[in-house]
Amino acid sequence: MKLILIDGGPASGKNTLGNLLIRKFQEQDIKTILLDLDTYVEKINPSWIWDNDQQKEKDQLNARLNFAKDIDKYLEEEFVVIAIGERFLTKDDITRFVSRLRTTFPIYLYHLNVSFALRKQRLHRRGPHILIDLEKDQNDRDAIKDWPGFVYENINSELTDARNLFELIRDGKGLIDIN
Repeated sequence: MKLILIDGGPASGKNTLGNLLIRKFQEQDIKTILLDLDTYVEKINPSWIWDNDQQKEKDQLNARLNFAKDIDKYLEEEFVVIAIGERFLTKDDITRFVSRLRTTFPIYLYHLNVSFALRKQRLHRRGPHILIDLEKDQNDRDAIKDWPGFVYENINSELTDARNLFELIRDGKGLIDIN
């Protein structure tokens, strides 16, 4: 069993590559599931709009706890779990995330690096989204100098990027030490 974390800002290809990776694993007869933190938030608050910051923090914490609970459940059932939606910009982000889990397993982390212009173009194709501050996200990412895990330039076709990521996972690249 493995936990594969895919980090990337909005419109970086997390869902697309996550779903393609599932197919790659399933072709090898390996049980795999994609879990997206955003779906856990949407179960609690579908609008993503809160009356106050306290309620927002409470709901997002509950979503993260439910996310972690399902990750544990699937890992215990011997699935490869591909998890997206959480930000893993620093080792502290990873430590905080792992502290919510009760299962021990290898963790692989891949940061999807996509140019701001391409992310902006992809987001524009999706339609306007008032809750996404693409510029702030890019500035946060640009400030990171030492990325934990593996930084992957996903600039190829979707299928090529999925094949490349699958090979990196198979070869043990991106394995992180959480101690």
